[in-house]
Amino acid sequence: MGATPADTERQITHLRGDMTAALEELERRLRGGLRTVATTEARITSVRATEEAVERARANPTLLGVAGVVAAGAVAYGVFALVNSRRQRNTPQNRLKRGVKQVRGELSETAERVAERLEQSRRQLERGLLPSGVLLKLEPEDSGYVRVSDARLEPPANKKRGRSPVIKKFI
Repeated sequence: MGATPADTERQITHLRGDMTAALEELERRLRGGLRTVATTEARITSVRATEEAVERARANPTLLGVAGVVAAGAVAYGVFALVNSRRQRNTPQNRLKRGVKQVRGELSETAERVAERLEQSRRQLERGLLPSGVLLKLEPEDSGYVRVSDARLEPPANKKRGRSPVIKKFI
């Protein structure tokens, strides 16, 4: 209330103007839809929260100082941890470990490929050895033993080739 009736009247008129403006703004935003209302509420709430935080900080500056020290300590520890991890990463021992891990990965990939190729080769040999023959060159050794001096795989004889000259001669 004002000191005089005129001051009180001025304050009431000022409050009516503020309330009218607030109601007009509310009506305008309601016409914009529910999303506008939610955005407005979020803005009002964040403004109130900011004002409350500022007021608490003004009322208790020690709390603000402690929070600042904690925040600065957290940032300093983060920087220290980052620098320390990079320093540790670049030591010769850790570089060697990374290199060994990389080579181990490459070797495991290579071992898988070799195993696949070995299996393919084994299957091909099994398919090829069944119908084909093994030629051995034997030489006599001492005491009645025989020594293998040469060995090779003979591809299977083509049946058409083997019969063709006989049929041609017969005809």
